[in-house]
Amino acid sequence: MAAWKWIVVASVLLLPASCSSWDRAQRRPHLIRENLDYAAEHMKKTELEEAAQIYQVVLVADPLNEEAKAALAKIGDYDRSLVEPNAMGKNFVRRPKTKSIFTRIFMYPVNRVMDVLDIVSFHVGLEGGALVDLHATRGLQAAAGAGGGLEVGWWQKREAGLAAAHVMELAFLPLSAGGEGYTRLTTAGATTASYSTSGIARPTDPEYQNQRDYWAIGGRVIAGVVGAGVEVHPLEIADALAGFFIIDFLRDDIGTTRKLRVTSPEMDAMDDLLQTVTPEELRERVGE
Repeated sequence: MAAWKWIVVASVLLLPASCSSWDRAQRRPHLIRENLDYAAEHMKKTELEEAAQIYQVVLVADPLNEEAKAALAKIGDYDRSLVEPNAMGKNFVRRPKTKSIFTRIFMYPVNRVMDVLDIVSFHVGLEGGALVDLHATRGLQAAAGAGGGLEVGWWQKREAGLAAAHVMELAFLPLSAGGEGYTRLTTAGATTASYSTSGIARPTDPEYQNQRDYWAIGGRVIAGVVGAGVEVHPLEIADALAGFFIIDFLRDDIGTTRKLRVTSPEMDAMDDLLQTVTPEELRERVGE
C-alpha cells in the first residue's frame, strides 16, 4: 500500500481518540472555573469542608491551580477528597466526619451490632440463565455466564429488600469483561445502577467505588430458574473489630459522619470535571 494510504488509514483510526482528547481539553477549563466559583460560594458561607472537597477535585484536573492551592492552605484542616477514587472502594462511606461525641457514645452498642451485620451480604432469587462466579477479591477470580431476574437480599451497607437485576460475567484472575444492571427497593431507598468491566480490575475502578466490593470473598450461581450469591467483606471485618476501640475508618457508624452540603449541580460539576481526567492521570494524581 502506498505511504499516503497508510497515513489516511491511520488518521481515520486515530480520529475518535483525537476528538475525545480535543473535547476534554476544551471542556476542562470551563469546568474548572465552574467548580472554583461553587467552592468560593461555600467559602463565603464558611462551609469550609464543602469548599475543600470541591477544591481538591479541581487539583486533580489541574494540579498547579494556584487559586485552589491557596484556598486549601487557608482552610488548613479538611478531609481528604470524598469524590476521588480510593482503594477501600464501596466499603468507604463518602461523608465528612462530625465531632458529635455524644451521639457516638449513645449509639455505641447499636453501631457494634451494625458493624457485624456489614460483614456478610447475600441474595437469593428467581433468575433465569447460567452463571458461575467465584472470587477471593476481584484480583483472584473465575467467572462465566449470564442471567437475571428477581432477587431478595441483604446487600452491602445495610440494604435489605428486593431487586430486579441482570448480569453477564467473563473473568479470570484480574481480567474481566461484562456488566450488571439493577433496580433495588431497599432500606436505603429506591436505586437504579449499572456498570461494566473491561480489562484488568483495579479497586479504584468506578464499579468498585460504587456498585460492588473489589475485596470481597464469595460466589454467585444462576442455574435454570434460580440464583443465589454470598460475599464476606474483609474490610468490614477489620472495621467491626476497630469499632470496639471507637475507630471507624470506613465511616459507616451512626454519629461519626454528616451529610455533605453540596447541591446536585455542584455534584454534577465535580463529576463532569473528573470525567475529563484520563485513567492514567487519575492514577498518577490520586494513586491506587
